[in-house]
Amino acid sequence: MIVAAALAGVIGLIAAGLVWAARLVYVGNLDAQALADKLATPHPVSALDWPELRVQAVVPQPEEQPTGGPPLVLLHVGWPECPARVSTLLVILDEDDRRSLSLLSQWCAGHASVAPVRQEGTAVELRRRQSLERVHAVMVTEDIGPTSSG
Repeated sequence: MIVAAALAGVIGLIAAGLVWAARLVYVGNLDAQALADKLATPHPVSALDWPELRVQAVVPQPEEQPTGGPPLVLLHVGWPECPARVSTLLVILDEDDRRSLSLLSQWCAGHASVAPVRQEGTAVELRRRQSLERVHAVMVTEDIGPTSSG
């Protein structure tokens, strides 16, 4: 009886390890694919074309939205590899996802690396690298800050 319980425990641990390893491979593949897609744009114009970005500020715009409307949020983002490259994005968050604003704030506070991905039309997905955390939004406008060549 004890041997069977110990064997079941070992099998359970092996299975959990395999599931965890598969998750790590999946997330790693997502990161690699996002980077490969970004390398196809050698001179990015938009923050959505950057290989990664860091959310530097999250500013909800409650006065702009009609009652019950989707939340508007200003995101001030930067490109870690090029500190002079900054942008301010005005996005509409998915109103069905109540975690989006909280995730963006956590990413900002934690200086998380974020992979921006363009979707159909003006839709955009922001995914925290090395995780499956995602925020879906619609881009309203973008204000690209001054850049220095050097």
